Amino acid sequence: MTDLHLIISRPEPGDWPGRLDVAEALEAAGWTGRDDGQLLRKNGAVWAVTNDCDDSSLTCPNGATFDLPSDTPTVVVIAACLAAADQPA
Repeated sequence: MTDLHLIISRPEPGDWPGRLDVAEALEAAGWTGRDDGQLLRKNGAVWAVTNDCDDSSLTCPNGATFDLPSDTPTVVVIAACLAAADQPA
């Protein structure tokens, strides 16, 4: 298994529409989904943007769902998603 190393620079305000930063990082980690990057999945874990305010949610393979407000740091959202995808159902 190869390690995934992410380097996420802090974007300037307005540089990332929505949670594009999260979507691009998850796609780089092998997550797939809709073309707009608003719903991605891997190994039973599902991450989705839930509203126009850029809140999102993560559903784990065991069915647990976590709401992630738009002010949740990018690295926290990505870490939670990667951990969820690495868990057995």
